[in-house]
Amino acid sequence: MTHLTLRQLRYFLEIARCGSLSRAAEQLGVAQPALSQNLAALEDTLGERLFERHARGVSLSAAGQRLAERAPALLAEVDGLADVVQGRSVRPRGVVRVSLAGTLAPVVIAPLLQQLAASHPGIELAVVDGLSPASALQVESGQVHLALMPGATELQGMRAQPVLHERLVLVGAAEAMRTLPAEVTLAEALARPLAAPDRAHHLRKLIEREAAARGLVADVRHELNSPPMLIALVRAGLAHAILPASLCQDALDVGALAARRIVAPELLRTQAVVWRQGHPLPPAAEVVRDALGQVLADLVAQGRLDGRLP
Repeated sequence: MTHLTLRQLRYFLEIARCGSLSRAAEQLGVAQPALSQNLAALEDTLGERLFERHARGVSLSAAGQRLAERAPALLAEVDGLADVVQGRSVRPRGVVRVSLAGTLAPVVIAPLLQQLAASHPGIELAVVDGLSPASALQVESGQVHLALMPGATELQGMRAQPVLHERLVLVGAAEAMRTLPAEVTLAEALARPLAAPDRAHHLRKLIEREAAARGLVADVRHELNSPPMLIALVRAGLAHAILPASLCQDALDVGALAARRIVAPELLRTQAVVWRQGHPLPPAAEVVRDALGQVLADLVAQGRLDGRLP
């Protein structure tokens, strides 16, 4: 009779995260045949097929999904046994996978790692970044435990904890903004020639929704989903943009761009920590979720992020 091993569980979780045996073997530094043998032994022990094979790799079966929900907590408990035996207080530990979407990633990552290293050195953070749609898919598929992203209210099957109402500003080349006052109305901002993401993007949806509610129309001349290209267009003086200041903070700091606060109404974009509904977070992931909220609160208090706390 075969027995379940911790190695098998760790291998299983890495395969689930990668969606491919070959990629998982590469990440783990083991030969793919050895990985396959461990997976086969685990499936034999549990009496269930844990993955469905397809042309693009593998995906979790219903049984595999149930194991993926429970296994991280089991491994974290085992990892904490030394603390229990030696009489130390048990602190959450283990790997937590986080997706940081869009503009906040470069602002948040360093203080988040610093805070976790000081308060929970047993927690290892595995971070990916990208656009919001990719982050949503990563959470939905179980590739990550958490995502920090905007537009979470539009997602189905997710739990979202708002952590920041990020203020949007009108941004333009410094020379083009010279005659504008420190604050402009939404109508004045929308009347400027604008560069913006396409209509499927959550930021564009927010702008269009606020404009429509007041009978206004945005003068969008260029549609660009690439933040670097959008900012390059604005720096060249070819358009303005309505963005969070964090997206172009470097250019603002050196004076290449200038920003004006939008009022009447103020435009706010809600950033939230997101995880799958009906899938309890491992203790270590709960720590990271709370740490993200604290880091953002600190950044707002320090003036490094322009916005309000929920």
